[in-house]
This record gives sequence, structure tokens and C-alpha cells, in this order.
Amino acid sequence: MVIGLGAALLAAVLFGVGAVMQAVAARRGRLISLMMALVALIYVMGWALHLVSIAMVPLYVAQVGISASLAVTAVTAAKLLGEPLAPRHRLAIGVLVGGLALLAIAAGPVGDHGFEEGDIAALYGTLALILCLAPVARRVSGQAGGVLLGCLGGIAYAGSPIATRSLVDPSWDWLTIAPALSIGLFGLLGFWLYSIALRRASVIAASAPLVLLQTVVPSIVGVFMFSDAFRDGWLPAAIIGFVASTAAALALSDAEARLEPIADEVTQATERQPG
Repeated sequence: MVIGLGAALLAAVLFGVGAVMQAVAARRGRLISLMMALVALIYVMGWALHLVSIAMVPLYVAQVGISASLAVTAVTAAKLLGEPLAPRHRLAIGVLVGGLALLAIAAGPVGDHGFEEGDIAALYGTLALILCLAPVARRVSGQAGGVLLGCLGGIAYAGSPIATRSLVDPSWDWLTIAPALSIGLFGLLGFWLYSIALRRASVIAASAPLVLLQTVVPSIVGVFMFSDAFRDGWLPAAIIGFVASTAAALALSDAEARLEPIADEVTQATERQPG
């Protein structure tokens, strides 16, 4: 549990820093750039740590641990601007840490890792559905379009840890290879949709549904599909910890509004450079 949760928190640090860089690059209108390439590298390193976490703890613990990336993003953004976090953000960070600790204490053994034909069909069916809905969401103008893209990005990001479960105890047959191939597809799709959402809506509006869906969906799938368990008698505590941590993560998405002036400062600094 300690190693698995530690890996999730280290991944959260990488994802949090990467989110700052991604927002800056997206707001500068450079979806294909050296900074985005670096962001992608950071996300890959975070995914590797996420895989370690998924192998050692239930998905509901791993995903709530990853949601701590919002705390990292908020603190990083505040440091770059030289402004203290608002009291409600500090409270949200404390609630997130406390909820995660309670969830870790209540967590039981990791469930199954195997995929059946129907599970693989559901994975690729979800991918196809997101791809079909993405052009529709892009046609929706304004903030509403950004929110829809954030929702689709959250579902895409949710697919990646679910598919990653196939690599925990691989058998190297098509029941492992097929879901493994979808990991990168879900990740790239979520990355693309979130980047577009950041250009259509505020960071709050784009991030809140993304964080909620990428946390809740894999957690539910982990319990009902993979049979991730809880310690005897600790289910109510696990529910409280999960709800508190998820709510705190959503509250912290408000702190990400600071990324917009960061992007402006970076742009201005770049324009002042000679040549």
C-alpha cells in the first residue's frame, strides 16, 4: 500500500507540473511545440508511476492519489505568480490529504486483472464513441463547448488506467495486447481534447468535469468489474474518504484559474526576449 500510494503521489506531482506547462502552451496557441513535447514526456513518466500504483492498490486509491495533481498544480501556479493560495484552497488541500489517508486505511486487496472479450469490446466501443462525439463538441461554441470537451477528455483519461490494469499480470495473448494498445489511444485522445478545451473555456470549467470523470469512472469500474475490495467494516469510511477527496479535487480546480495570468506572463516574457 505504501509503495503503491507513494507511486500515485509521485505521478500526481508530475501530472500537476505538466498541467501548468500544458495550459501555458495551449493558451499560446502552440499545440505542437517543444513545450508540448516536454509535457508529453512528463506525462509518460507519470503514467509509468501510475502503472506501479495500479498494480499495488485498488483503482479507487490510485485515481484519488492522482487527483492530488490538482494540489500540485495550484501550489505551482501560486509560486510562479508569487501569490498565496486562498484559504479555501488550503482547506481543500487538507481535506484531499485527509480523505486520501482515510481511503488508504480502508482499502482492501486489489481485485482481478484479466480482461474478457466483452471488456475489450467496451473499451474500443468507448474510444469510438468519444471520437464520434468530439467533432460535435468542437462545433459547440463558447464555454459550453469547452465543458463538453472537458467531459470527453475526462472519459478518455478514465479509459487509460482501466486498460492499464491489463499490464499488471500480462499473459501476452490478445486479451492482454488488445487492451494494452488502447492505453496510448485513450491518453492521446484525452490530451488532445483537454488541450482544445483549455482554449475554449476557463481552466475551472474544463478541468472540473475532467477531474471528476477520470477519478470516479475508473474507481467504479475497479470495484464492479475488477472486484477491488475494502477492509471488512470499512466501506462507510472508504466512501467518506472518496467523496471528500473528490470534492476537494473539484474545489482545487478553482485555483487553476491562476494559470491564465501565468500564460500571459510567459508570453510577455517571450516577447521581450531579443531576436
